[in-house]
Amino acid sequence: MTVFVETDFLLTIAKDDDWLQERAEEFIDEREVVTSPFAYLELLIVLDPQQFDYVRLFANLLDIVPVSNEDEQQVVLKAVSYFDDGMTPFDSFHAATAETRGLSILSSDTAYGEVDADRLPLEPDTDE
Repeated sequence: MTVFVETDFLLTIAKDDDWLQERAEEFIDEREVVTSPFAYLELLIVLDPQQFDYVRLFANLLDIVPVSNEDEQQVVLKAVSYFDDGMTPFDSFHAATAETRGLSILSSDTAYGEVDADRLPLEPDTDE
């Protein structure tokens, strides 16, 4: 039986000493667990950046708790890499989603120019 898990489950697996870790591991052994990129976004927001190597942690977690398809996995992996490079959690997921889908981002936020996402300026052209 496949079950959907949310951020509490991911936190339990990510931490070294969570009181629910043994129970979570039982579920991993007994059932197929899946989640969404939104759970990984929330995890990115709540984890202490000083305690974790995000890129490695998320790659390992995706092996244990996958998202629904390869595109969503690519979004999570790209987003955590962009976050690790200094983007905000939300901007990193927006950039990774647009890039994975082959879309440009219409935005005034110049942070998107620092990653592989193609930004179309929302602001007016000042040369006109």
